[in-house]
Amino acid sequence: MNRARLIALIHAGAQALGMDEETRRAWMEKHTGKRSCTNCSESELSRLGDELRAAGYQPGPATRAPGGSGPGRPTKSQWGLIAKLAKQKGMSGLDDPSLAAFAKKVCKVDSLRFLDQAGARALIVALERWIVWEINHPKKDAKARK
Repeated sequence: MNRARLIALIHAGAQALGMDEETRRAWMEKHTGKRSCTNCSESELSRLGDELRAAGYQPGPATRAPGGSGPGRPTKSQWGLIAKLAKQKGMSGLDDPSLAAFAKKVCKVDSLRFLDQAGARALIVALERWIVWEINHPKKDAKARK
């Protein structure tokens, strides 16, 4: 892995594990004696990456927005917002079958890859309204019914 990718891995891994910048720098200093990735050798960066993996960080494959990026296609920010809202609803992300079923019902598309910008807007609004509805209508627990 090249130096730039190792640095990106360390920054992403530290963020995923909940470290802020100061904590990450202190952690790096503990393991390498250096507070900056720029000052580390490639072997030190590789060792830091191994430490992050041992701490539980699992870098996933790079994800692409489904459906391409041509004119009229949803923007990266729309895909990001859809993924964020889907995760708030307990879905695993853009590839979750329940999100596809919800999009089919709301946007009348067979797959998320067929969404256009208007469909993405409609899906975002529907997810936001669903989240707000659940906040305003909390589930009653079983004890309250008895």
